[in-house]
Amino acid sequence: AIRSGRAERLEGRFPVEIAPLARETNALIDANREIVERARMHVGNLAHALKTPLSVIVNEAAARGEDPLAKKVREQAEIMRDQVSRQLERARLAARLTVVGTLTDVPPVVTALARTMEKLHRDRDIAIAVDVPEHVFFRGEQQDLEEMIGNLVDNGCKWAQSRVAIEVTADGGVDGAGKGQHTPKGDGAEGGAKPHVRIIVDDDGPGLSPVEREQAALRGQRLDETKPGSGLGLSIVVELANLYSGALTLGTAPIGGLRAELVLPAG
Repeated sequence: AIRSGRAERLEGRFPVEIAPLARETNALIDANREIVERARMHVGNLAHALKTPLSVIVNEAAARGEDPLAKKVREQAEIMRDQVSRQLERARLAARLTVVGTLTDVPPVVTALARTMEKLHRDRDIAIAVDVPEHVFFRGEQQDLEEMIGNLVDNGCKWAQSRVAIEVTADGGVDGAGKGQHTPKGDGAEGGAKPHVRIIVDDDGPGLSPVEREQAALRGQRLDETKPGSGLGLSIVVELANLYSGALTLGTAPIGGLRAELVLPAG
């Protein structure tokens, strides 16, 4: 029950021989959660400590215009900023995954993000259609789910002409996922196929060629410098999905643009 997220501790009355084991197990769970919270706090502090001096360096170099040394400093500082973001993100994600058994209800997350993204992209009048069942659970933390779906929907809105569609389905495994679907890791034959939740984000934008799809999932690869953002969104989704033994696949949407299909473990 703890591993599946249905309980946070061992509760109830136990035989005298088992009670000490139950107490120690609960103490271990509590200690584990405290370690994770401390790790998150330290990562946040480190991010703040590094981003401020990097911003100072970039601003000082920018004030010197087209000076060759200033241009080189700006270039290398941006590389440092991307590397800092990457390593801090990896540390933060690894810390989260040490928490045992967490379930997140997917539909409320999708609905809330859709409304938020519509507001953020109101100036372009992007309509977001949502098709989700009543209850589908992701076996993981809500914050991680919000980050993955948020990045995909935001990316769809940036490239869409007028429409983005989000569809959520649940299935008993990964078979029949379609051509080009990457099977999530960690689903060996032992015990049969595990249940998965499938989140599909389509847009009616220009889409991507097969080569561009590969580039888009690489950390820091920007296909169009005119679009806002750091270029890290899709690669963060890929890393998060992999840490949960899931997968992200990019393809062609029926409405003409890019289809991003995220497969994650279900609760």
